[in-house]
Amino acid sequence: MPSRFSFLSARFALAPIALAFAVTGCIDSGSGSGGSDQATKQRNSADQACENPGNSQAPQCELPNPVLVSCAEGSPREGGRSYSVSLSSASNETITFQVLEPKGGIDCEAGHPLVLQGHGFGGSRSTNGFDSYREAGFAVISIDQRGFGQSSGTVRVMDPEFEGQDLVQILDWAEANLDYLQFRNEADLPEAMNPNLVAGAIGGSYGGGFQFLLHGLDPKQRLDALVPDMTWNDLRYSLNPGDVIKTGWDLVLVGIGESGSYRNGNSGLDPIMKEVLAQGASLNRFPEAGLDFVYYHSPAYRCAGTALSVSEDTDLVSYQMNPPAFDVPPTPFNNVDVLLTQGMKDTLFNFNEAWRNFSCLSAQTDGDIRLLTHQTGHVLPVEAPDAAQPGTYIDPAAGLLEIPGFQGAAGKFHCGSISIADATLNWLEHHLLGKPLAGYFDGTESNVCLSLADDQSVLVPMDSFPAPASEDQLLTGRYAVERAFASAQPVASGYEAAATVTQPPQALFLGKVGEDGGVLGGIPTMQLTVSDLAGKTSCDSELGPYAPGCDPIVFVGLGKRAEGESRWDLIDDQVMPVRGLKHEAVIQLVGVAESLAPGDELALLVTGYHLQYPVSWSRDAQVPFVNVSGTVQLPMLEGTLTETP
Repeated sequence: MPSRFSFLSARFALAPIALAFAVTGCIDSGSGSGGSDQATKQRNSADQACENPGNSQAPQCELPNPVLVSCAEGSPREGGRSYSVSLSSASNETITFQVLEPKGGIDCEAGHPLVLQGHGFGGSRSTNGFDSYREAGFAVISIDQRGFGQSSGTVRVMDPEFEGQDLVQILDWAEANLDYLQFRNEADLPEAMNPNLVAGAIGGSYGGGFQFLLHGLDPKQRLDALVPDMTWNDLRYSLNPGDVIKTGWDLVLVGIGESGSYRNGNSGLDPIMKEVLAQGASLNRFPEAGLDFVYYHSPAYRCAGTALSVSEDTDLVSYQMNPPAFDVPPTPFNNVDVLLTQGMKDTLFNFNEAWRNFSCLSAQTDGDIRLLTHQTGHVLPVEAPDAAQPGTYIDPAAGLLEIPGFQGAAGKFHCGSISIADATLNWLEHHLLGKPLAGYFDGTESNVCLSLADDQSVLVPMDSFPAPASEDQLLTGRYAVERAFASAQPVASGYEAAATVTQPPQALFLGKVGEDGGVLGGIPTMQLTVSDLAGKTSCDSELGPYAPGCDPIVFVGLGKRAEGESRWDLIDDQVMPVRGLKHEAVIQLVGVAESLAPGDELALLVTGYHLQYPVSWSRDAQVPFVNVSGTVQLPMLEGTLTETP
């Protein structure tokens, strides 16, 4: 099995930028080991279809022997083979997936749990690999999601009404055709659902999104254990944080999605997605109907429990021609065991998304819910090396000139000494096969594992984890350290900022780390005032938030520099946009985790332009500069922070 199920390749070490928007039960004596007559007929039909490659609606098999493995009398039981299956979907498209049989022989008495695997955005199914899973006794199904690989249709980005129905159909097919799968009685399920298929799921980014979608949608509640890596909670936040389009990643996603779909003869992004993104780019803001559309495709939709209705006054042509139904209710998640993993350096789906998923699942289910982080994720390592920065070799230039970058390189796919790849397999072995959890999981049942750097991590208690209670509240509690700040000079916004991209962010000093060092970890907050040069902090309500004179944009993040250094580094490469004039507005910054050396200095870095948002800076020429002031609440897990430079 590949070591990652990622949006991007490997650890996102991009030579050229090659990207991608990046399952289970025991057959009891009552169900018999031979399978039903219907299932036998389906297998015989599949065998004939494998010998008839001209039949495009039938399974396509890459088998040396087209007779499929089965527990039926006289059938082969050696396993270890791989073959593809194509089905006709409810939307009259083709669903294609790969069945990878367990290795080492089929156990018809105990049965084999099923693991579903999903690829990253723009990717396609795997036709081989997963050896450690298959040798452990799992059957694996790797899926071509709608619009990718050999699954046809437009890409709806995990729409419950399209991708969701396809995923349920795959599980139905597996249950009807793979008679060696395992079933068991689940105490929290009604009698009609027992015995229930034993199933789990793995995948990163888009391959994590499908897990939440299928688990929430499956009427038979067949998914028992999930391991979604670096995936989203709310696509409105992912793609449009602070009401500012994340154009760096959004443009990459469009390119990867389109190329990944079209290269296989598919139709690319759905017309709704294309129109939403095109209108957002032209207006420099997401259309409201588009925000509803992507919210419906997010775990946050079930977490919040608030239903949607289709807007009747939208100006989206695609809505008027073929509007979404929004007919899947936002019911809470059912019980499930979930190992959430997320990259601290992920600038598309950041730590806040993982924390929100963790909080939602912990509140809605009685499952085993854990959270581990690592040093990779959606990472575009595009920046000048330190040696090329003017501040490195011409010290006075450190405050005058800086080559801007997107972000630094990724690190290890570990939380300290814990390999996330190993933990993923062990999690499914424990919850689906009944094997013990590895010793490295000790403590994670009550603590979040925060990755500070390669091979360095800290366990933070879940019940006092430093994160705001809600998006409109400031960080409080035992770890919160508050500092005041104010810009010493105006911060450029809009055209002025875009014209001076080589000017470093303004650093608003927050404190110096004490002699014992420290650890910063959690989700910081701030209470922020943004005013124009006349001191105005709000606009008349009738003007609207995007009216001239009302629409500056600044980008804020936490910075660190070592004692004696002149350049500031953006911690974990995380930046948060702030749009509009503000008066003591509560802003939730992006979660960070960082080890601090004695003498390190912390600052709030503020700028009007950042390469993660390359074409979504302010277009308001009436507000070329702003002043910022307020307080920031820092999650200091260890150490002290002095108030003097």
